[in-house]
Amino acid sequence: MAQPLMPSTAFADAWIQVDRTEDPRFFVNLLDATRARLLERARTSPREFFAPLALRSGLNVLDVGCGTGDFLRLLAPIVSPGTAVGVDLSETMIAEARQRSAENFDNLSFRVGSVLELPFPVASFDRVLATQLLLHVPDPLKALVEIKRVLAPSGLVSITEIDWGTLVVQSSDNQLGRRFSDLACRELRNGLIIRELPGQLRELGFNQILIVPEVEVAQDLDAFYTWFVEPSLKHFKGIGAFSEADADAFLTDLRARAGRGHYFSSRTYYTVLASQSS
Repeated sequence: MAQPLMPSTAFADAWIQVDRTEDPRFFVNLLDATRARLLERARTSPREFFAPLALRSGLNVLDVGCGTGDFLRLLAPIVSPGTAVGVDLSETMIAEARQRSAENFDNLSFRVGSVLELPFPVASFDRVLATQLLLHVPDPLKALVEIKRVLAPSGLVSITEIDWGTLVVQSSDNQLGRRFSDLACRELRNGLIIRELPGQLRELGFNQILIVPEVEVAQDLDAFYTWFVEPSLKHFKGIGAFSEADADAFLTDLRARAGRGHYFSSRTYYTVLASQSS
């Protein structure tokens, strides 16, 4: 008997089982919506956007948890004839990445794979990227060990995560707002992983570590509201953490605040760049 499909809003498991959810395309659309502004910055000036990675011709780059591969496509021409490889656990994501790469860069490829068991030899890549990946991984430390294994000794790793403990979705009812933010952090598997990441990297032998913060603020009902806040309330109702009345009151208030120019939400991203000195 086939196993039942998983709700797309099942926080802890949906992102690591995208292909088994009730709507795998939800995750493709979510990435497109929530990363649109960042992707526009990258398209405007790829070399400037990727400058912290110190990219150059001939480097081999791996993007773990590459999703639809949009950022890797912009990066690939910079490192050519070096390779740009994307890996994702989801067949849906990899199929989408390949379809969007119809221009067929010779040095760009995508494959299904897990960060917990990367299908590459030791020291295969000069750069390894992971964006909002460790948040979902059942064993983040094992993932870091694998990332280090495939990274060249002189290579650089770049890991970006949201500190979900910084999430604010301001409500006129402060108690409801705090409950929403606390639940969002708790229901995600590793909502505070960024706080442990620099120490874990040092234990693995990375001794050159740079931490770059960026705060994202919304003053209207943006993509984060549509693709995270509203779906989250569906999940919170499903686990009994929000009543139907509280969820309706919370969303109604957010829309009313937006209508009056009082909407406010924010979250802090951190990018950790790590390498080993010789």
